[in-house]
Amino acid sequence: MSAIVSIRSLLDGLLPRFSGLIVSMALLCAGAVAQDGPRSAKPQTIVFVCLHGSVKSQVATAHFNRIAKERGLPLVAVSRGIAVDTNIPASIRQGLAADGLTPPDDVPVPLASADTIGAIEVFAFDEVPNDRKGSREVTYWSDVPPATKDYVAARDAIVRHIEEAMTSLGKR
Repeated sequence: MSAIVSIRSLLDGLLPRFSGLIVSMALLCAGAVAQDGPRSAKPQTIVFVCLHGSVKSQVATAHFNRIAKERGLPLVAVSRGIAVDTNIPASIRQGLAADGLTPPDDVPVPLASADTIGAIEVFAFDEVPNDRKGSREVTYWSDVPPATKDYVAARDAIVRHIEEAMTSLGKR
């Protein structure tokens, strides 16, 4: 019985010392949960498609993901191609690097109809074959100049489109 009394006395002596710490930690954890609540939801997917999956869709995906992250939006973009190249051109890697970004993929990825099924939006720079888009509606950004010839002009056009799209995407 005296051992129980000794342990209880010890706990009673320590509790006042640590109660402030315990309360502080609880509040800190509650704040972290409240702050991360909306962001902890599974992000919704956006698909960018260009002919080779190595240029415009890579630039769009890198910039979209940067902007979504800056705004705290639960959105993530992926880059896809129709007739994919085997690599991403050096000029695109250099352009993205100058913007503080990297290509989202090391090797371009071909578009499959499964990519569009789970996406909330599909943006394309080139015509997407029906068998690859399924029943998904595609928004075309055909006014973007060739990025391998003028990265800055292409990037600026792509970012302008992204900024316009973010207005409606952020409300979903």
